[in-house]
This record gives sequence, C-alpha cells and structure tokens, in this order.
Amino acid sequence: MHKQRTTRDKPNTFADAPAAVAKRFGVSAKALRVYERMGLIAPARTAAGWRAYGQADIERLAAIVALKQLGLPLKRIATLLDGDADLGTVLALQEAALEDAKADAEEALTLVRAARKRLAQRDALSTDELANLIRRSKMSEFKWTPKLETLAQKHYTKEQLAELKTRPFTDADQARVSAAWAQVYEDVGALGQNADPASEKALAIGRRAGALIQEFTQGDPAMFKAVTAMKKDMAADESLKSQMPPPATMALLGKIFAELAKRGEMKGVPT
Repeated sequence: MHKQRTTRDKPNTFADAPAAVAKRFGVSAKALRVYERMGLIAPARTAAGWRAYGQADIERLAAIVALKQLGLPLKRIATLLDGDADLGTVLALQEAALEDAKADAEEALTLVRAARKRLAQRDALSTDELANLIRRSKMSEFKWTPKLETLAQKHYTKEQLAELKTRPFTDADQARVSAAWAQVYEDVGALGQNADPASEKALAIGRRAGALIQEFTQGDPAMFKAVTAMKKDMAADESLKSQMPPPATMALLGKIFAELAKRGEMKGVPT
C-alpha cells in the first residue's frame, strides 16, 4: 500500500490514488490509463513511482471529460488538445451546448404548459394539434453537435464543407427543410411496412423527398454519397440514432427511391 501524500507536501496536487481521482471525475481508473497511453494526460511520478496529478493534469482531465460529454472521440480530443483548445475553450463549447439544450427544454416546456392549460380548461387538443406538437418536439431533438461535426469531417471533403458553409441558408430555411423532412418520414411511416413502393401515393412522397435531396446536393452524386454515408453512421451510433427515422421507414423510402430511379426521376442520386 502506497504512502499517503498530502496537498501540503505537493501544492495543487491530488494526493489520492488514480482510482480516487477517477471517481472524482466520474470515469474509471482504466479510462485514466487509456488517456495516459494515448498521451492525453501525463501525470508526474513520485520517487516511489506513484502517479501524482498536478493542477495542469487535473485541468486537462476536466477538458477530456467535458469533450467526451460533447460526443467527441478520443482521437479528435487529442487533436484539439494538441492545438489551442485549453480548458477555457472546452468549457465555452460545453456552455454553448448547455445553452442549446436549455433553449430546447424551454421551448418544450412552453408547448407542454400550453397543452396542459388547454386540457385544464376542458378544451381537448385536436389530432392535428397533437401531431404538430410531436413533430415540433422531434425537430427540436436534432442539434449540430461536435460528434456530428466529426462525422461530417469524416465523410465530406474539405471542398464540400467549404461549399456548404458559403450557402445562404437561413434559420428559416432550416426550419422549412426540417419540417418538410419530418412530414416525409411521417407520411412514409403511415404507408406501412408492406406498402407498395411503386404506388402513386408512395411515389408522390418520394418525389417530395427527392426535391429536398436535390436542393441539398444540387445534383452532385458525390454530395449525395457523403450525406448517405454520414446518415448510415448516425443510424449505427447509439447516441445519434434517436435523431434518425425508424429503420423500417428508411428501408421503405429506399425502395421508393429505387422505383423513381427506374423512371429516371432521381437526379443527383447514384443508381
């Protein structure tokens, strides 16, 4: 058993064993070893060989934990910490994420309170109002997070990302497109899993979706390939798949797209 050190012996240093340090930050001792092995942290060693976490180590560990909470993988965190991202920068990112979450929560509360007030007055909510409430709640779930940024950098080229950033896409445009996609997914889901993808009703929905794809890709098959690959990764990620439509809905939409492609109607979509 190692000799207990005190903060009086080493100012700004945690005297606890790595397991205790890990507990303070809500991570495992194994995670600390992984961070150290990757070069993310490098605690000093005492003469007896015990790890000693100084103030700089603690701040760096706090930055690592904060960035992981934002959804970034360790390799991306290593890149950020090798640059200019100090604890202050990381906390600013975390603050922005929390502000976004707060805004979403406040909007959701406003909607729920209004609905409860209506019900308290014995004024029933119509089916359309309930559906609109659900759609708006779903739309508010999608947020551009650091994890999504990492996926975007993985699948899009630098040129594609630069082109997207120069587009005059306003908040109103984003709201319009989000609402249009939400309606597409709802309509596809309403068709049922055994629906005929070649039916006129299905094809009409597919054409609406195709127009949205055309607007985004502007007829570039490479752009379509990038967004499709990114969405595939999102669907496979436990923390992101909740932002995606159900797999059955996406599968049916894919079949509808295939039918439209036979008719030569899916511009910008590789066939």
